[in-house]
Amino acid sequence: MTGAVGLWAFIWWYGLRSLRTAGRADEYRKEIRALRERIDTHAKMRRPQPIEETRTYEYAVHGRPSRRLVLITGDLRNVKDVDVWVNSENTDMQMSRFHERSISAVIRYEGARRDPLTGRVVEDCVADELGRRVGANVPVEPGTAIVTGAHQLAERNGVMGIVHAAAVHGAAGVGYRRVDDLGTCVRNVFLRAEEIAGGGRRAGSIVFPIFGTGEAAADVESTVQSMLTAIVAHLTDSRPRHVETVYLLAYTDAELAVCEKALDACAHISSVGKAGKKRTRQK
Repeated sequence: MTGAVGLWAFIWWYGLRSLRTAGRADEYRKEIRALRERIDTHAKMRRPQPIEETRTYEYAVHGRPSRRLVLITGDLRNVKDVDVWVNSENTDMQMSRFHERSISAVIRYEGARRDPLTGRVVEDCVADELGRRVGANVPVEPGTAIVTGAHQLAERNGVMGIVHAAAVHGAAGVGYRRVDDLGTCVRNVFLRAEEIAGGGRRAGSIVFPIFGTGEAAADVESTVQSMLTAIVAHLTDSRPRHVETVYLLAYTDAELAVCEKALDACAHISSVGKAGKKRTRQK
């Protein structure tokens, strides 16, 4: 029995006891209120925990046997040989600082050229290219998607290209919040990803983080549902697609639970073996 469940059971027992001791009703009410406050505090202390291991949960797409939706867990840095990485970016296309805790920071740092001895960045490859591409044309419209090269991520992780999606926008004194139309954002990402090619082939796979759930603090459940609708629309489309395998990244245990629930409930896909498989680098 968990601490929270145990406390609730205690409250229930206390409630019955208080009915039998009406003379102390006010005192019992105060004690029950204090116990409820302890439960609230306990819940707030339970923060989503990062998933350390990279595992995959594969889903087949009905009527499209060559296409797959794959739930993948853990740190993006451990994702290998997925052709396109999606960066959840702001409408100013300003990437996070190297040591911030965000997808943008991971992509910026891992894509940079670094001193082999100290690890210090000597060329800010991805951010510099993104800056050149947008120039003075910022802020961009919410949902805009812009492609850059993978730079050092090509060698480190087997990435062909990066699509930077304007998934959050900020306001002075308020901070960032997720854009309203995530469907358009996801569709624009796919349009750009379909154009990425290299080494004599087109990109065939892509990995999405869950948009706007970092600093923008978007609701995970509604975000996953909006993204899933657009992802499934791409995978079930009858038109030819180069990008046929879509990965959705669950970084925390809470994100994994939400994603599994949403994917299991989706009528257009079916789980291919429920247990998550440990992922190893493809040869």
